[in-house]
Amino acid sequence: MTETDKIKSRYEKRKVNNAGKNENAVFIENVVKERENIYSAIIEKYFTELQNIKFIEIGAGEGANIPFFQALGIKDQNITAAELLPERTVKLREKYPHITVAEGDALQLNFENYFDVVFQSLVFTSILDADFKTKLATKMWRMLKPGGIILWYDFKFNNPANKDVKGVGAKEIKKLFPSFTEISFYKVTLAPPLGRRVGKLYGLINSCFPFLRTHTIAAIKK
Repeated sequence: MTETDKIKSRYEKRKVNNAGKNENAVFIENVVKERENIYSAIIEKYFTELQNIKFIEIGAGEGANIPFFQALGIKDQNITAAELLPERTVKLREKYPHITVAEGDALQLNFENYFDVVFQSLVFTSILDADFKTKLATKMWRMLKPGGIILWYDFKFNNPANKDVKGVGAKEIKKLFPSFTEISFYKVTLAPPLGRRVGKLYGLINSCFPFLRTHTIAAIKK
C-alpha cells in the first residue's frame, strides 16, 4: 500500500469515527476566528494587492477555508483547491463552481513558480511517512513564486489517543522548507480537550496561558 493509499485509509477511518459526533460550536468559532485573524495579518504583511494573487490550498477537503480567502479579496479564478478524495472534490465543485478543483495526489500537480500563496491546514500531521512529507513540501515549494509564501496551520504535538497522526514542530517545518528567506511562527489554538470545555472563557484562558496552545501557524517566504 502506498502512502497515498494509507492517507486515504486514515481519512476514511476518521470519517467513520467522527460520524454522529457534534463538535462544540463555541470552540470551533474561537479556533477559526483566532487563526483567521493571524492569516489576515500575514497576508496583509506580504501582499498589498490581493485581486491578482494566485492561491492554492493543498488538501482542501470540502472547502471550509475557501470563503475566508474569497472574503479577503482573492478572485475565484485565481483560487485552486487540491484534494485527494473524490467525494470531497464533488462537494468542492458543487459549493464553488468558479474556482479550479484539482483532484488526486498533489505530487502530480503540474505547476512551477505559479502561486503567490500555497496553503495547507492539518494535512502534514496525517502523513506518517517522512519521505512523502519531504516530497510534498518540495512540490509545494516548486509551485510557489519567488516572494510568495507557504501558509501553514497544523498541530505540533503527537496525540497519544490517535496513532494515525504525528505532530510537526518548528524544527521539522524548517527542515521541510530549508530554502526559506524568512519564516515566522505563531502559537495558536487552546488544547482542544480544554478548549471544548471552557466555552466563552476560551479567549481569556488562551491569552493568559499561551503554553497551552497546541497548534502552529507558519508563514514561510520564498
